[in-house]
Amino acid sequence: MSELVAAVDLGTNTALLLVARRGPSGVIEPVVERCLTPRLGAGLARQGTLDDAAAARALAALAEFAGTIATAGVDPRRVRAVGTACLRRARDGAQFAARAAQATGLPLEIVSEDEEARLGELALELAGAGPAALVVDVGGGSTEVACRALHLRQSLPIGAVLLTEAWLEPERVDLARWRALCAAAQGAAETLPARAAEGRTAWAIGGTAVNLAAVHAGLPRFDPQAVEGRQVPTEFAAALAETLSALDPAARLAFPIEAERADILPAGLAILTAVLVRLGAPQVRVSGLGLRHGIARELLDRRGS
Repeated sequence: MSELVAAVDLGTNTALLLVARRGPSGVIEPVVERCLTPRLGAGLARQGTLDDAAAARALAALAEFAGTIATAGVDPRRVRAVGTACLRRARDGAQFAARAAQATGLPLEIVSEDEEARLGELALELAGAGPAALVVDVGGGSTEVACRALHLRQSLPIGAVLLTEAWLEPERVDLARWRALCAAAQGAAETLPARAAEGRTAWAIGGTAVNLAAVHAGLPRFDPQAVEGRQVPTEFAAALAETLSALDPAARLAFPIEAERADILPAGLAILTAVLVRLGAPQVRVSGLGLRHGIARELLDRRGS
């Protein structure tokens, strides 16, 4: 049996764990997959530092993951845990990473924007996307856009949690503030190379994309595996963002989306739409693969497992 590896991705909204091995055919096989929503970035946009309650939730998630990794028997040298935009932005991000390592035994590495985009590229290659593909990853605190063929790796300082906290109010629908959020997303997207997606396949990874695909597929309930590789028109993403923005978070649950993402999904969709329009992508292919898969692939490749 191939040796196990473990990848942890601690983001602004979610904490994700993948324990995997390489199967007989060379394909990476998940052994354990976990998704928790500690929302480490809650309040960060307002105060610039991590909220105490959010930090406690994230530490609990990492401790749970550390226990799962140990139970699975993964060699500690075959584990990589990373933190992304939230910890890059927080003034006390490095202190939190040190605290997490001491409390859980998981060395938490705060990765750069470029490294985050690179790991997304590696992940998407597992889905069959070639070097010409363009990858969009809408996160909670930032949005990465990458294309190996164009030598493009760019991070936008906008994410679903960040824009929701900056422009929207919980349980209240405000059209003017929604329009301001969309304008902020469009403004940030204007820094990307115009029409870069022409003649190539645009892929979207991450929670926003998978929830979009679940609604487009008309699933009875959210199921990320059922929409892997699904192609969704950019116009549908724009329309869904508008529809959900006019509903309170509870009403959004009539759609097949994750309950934990209902409050931030409109902002995520607004960001994804703005990026796709700027890149000139009339549609986008969706994958549930992410940074953790890129990490796992690299760990397995490192020793030819």
